[in-house]
Amino acid sequence: MASLAGGLFLVGFALNVMHADPVEIGILAALPISANVAQLLGALLLMKFGRRRLLCFGAVTLGRLLWIPVMVLPFVVGDGAGIWLLIGLIGIASLLGSISGVAWLDWMTDLVPGDIRGKFMARRNGIAAASGVAAILAGGEFLTRWQKTHGEDDPSGYLILFGAGVLLGLAASAFLWKVKDPKQGPASSRQQIDWGETIEPVRHANFRWLLLYVGLFMFSTQIAGPFYTVFMLDNLGVSFSQITWMMLAATLATLFMLRIWGPISDRNGNRPVLLVAGALHALIPLAWIVATPESFLLPLFVAHILSGAIFSAITLAHVNILMKLAPVRGRSMAIALFNATIGLATAIAPVTGGWIVTGLGDFSLQAGGVTLTALPLLFLLSGILQIACLPSIAKVSEPAATPAVAVLLQLGNDLNPQTGISSATDFILVQTRRSTGILQSLDAVSDRAAASSEARIGKALDRIWNPFARVIKAAHDILTRDLK
Repeated sequence: MASLAGGLFLVGFALNVMHADPVEIGILAALPISANVAQLLGALLLMKFGRRRLLCFGAVTLGRLLWIPVMVLPFVVGDGAGIWLLIGLIGIASLLGSISGVAWLDWMTDLVPGDIRGKFMARRNGIAAASGVAAILAGGEFLTRWQKTHGEDDPSGYLILFGAGVLLGLAASAFLWKVKDPKQGPASSRQQIDWGETIEPVRHANFRWLLLYVGLFMFSTQIAGPFYTVFMLDNLGVSFSQITWMMLAATLATLFMLRIWGPISDRNGNRPVLLVAGALHALIPLAWIVATPESFLLPLFVAHILSGAIFSAITLAHVNILMKLAPVRGRSMAIALFNATIGLATAIAPVTGGWIVTGLGDFSLQAGGVTLTALPLLFLLSGILQIACLPSIAKVSEPAATPAVAVLLQLGNDLNPQTGISSATDFILVQTRRSTGILQSLDAVSDRAAASSEARIGKALDRIWNPFARVIKAAHDILTRDLK
């Protein structure tokens, strides 16, 4: 549902059918995450009434049903009032989804054992990503064909996608209801609100640093986040079909990297993962600013692949570090505060980005043979801000976490070309749950091939590695200090 009723297709619907301006696009795109401020209310409801399974199911299902009036908007109101009604309906649906979110995360914290949480959440996110990209590919191809026949401003194609999304969302609610609540933890049963418990999380300096980091990071990424789609559609002329193939590439990168990031998170901790992934993610805007209407496929594919590979680590580590560092007393409020901080930052950031784009107007800047207009300049600003927020996560103390350099070393080992053939085949085996037949034979062959080439590849890598030994040693010293 998230892929068909929301995201790319919602932005396209707002642009082409409801004729939204950049500020309105920023508001609309910010709503699903900015509504996380409602998790504070969700936490209070949990503390008062308990029954997190019922609260989660009821709120998320009602939010999905609100997409039904969204589908009739183009037929009953004009563009001016219609876009604000759309924002209102999506806002209410997002608030309900947010209230369900705090119940869900508290529920999952008790349901999923801590020692396998990284692997479990990585697998869960991988399944979600694979399901989502299948829906996006089908929806993007359908919408591209529909628009060729009926025009970009015809609402019917979007409404078909939204309708399919609602049906899938209701089916997902039915499966959610089948998940059992282990009846553990303070939010599982009815109780009186302990107001001292509500402020317990902010008494911990470590948790306050975590809140500061997540607020700064989400602001720095979401100031530009909604406008990447606008840039592709309006500035570069990318078709929905091409966008869906780029999203497929991003999802494949996500699926592959989640199997690597999950064990790294369990073994090394989430704080060093956020340091490494955050620094790498800040470089992605550089690929966007070199894209032009005449040549956009290569840089955009690179940007999507890197985004899928790196942001999957950030999403995973955000959930895991919250589960790990949230104090037992006031856990539901800690979860709510964390997500409310994300919500507040995400509410402010896209609107700020929309104002910046509007203020820049037709301003352009020449840099290295590249013409930077308003949107590319916004992307570059986003990358700079992402770098600036890294010291705040370096201040967070996570028990048993390794230095960031250990994550780099482990990542390099997992992506080592000497074992890459075998790792890729193992990945296919795990994902398809097949351990016999031709895939098993291929796995054995690839192991032998990797072993036979190890010595030659090792010598080649040594010749490349040695000239950079001093640079690598300096980087090692910096990362070992974790930016302190």
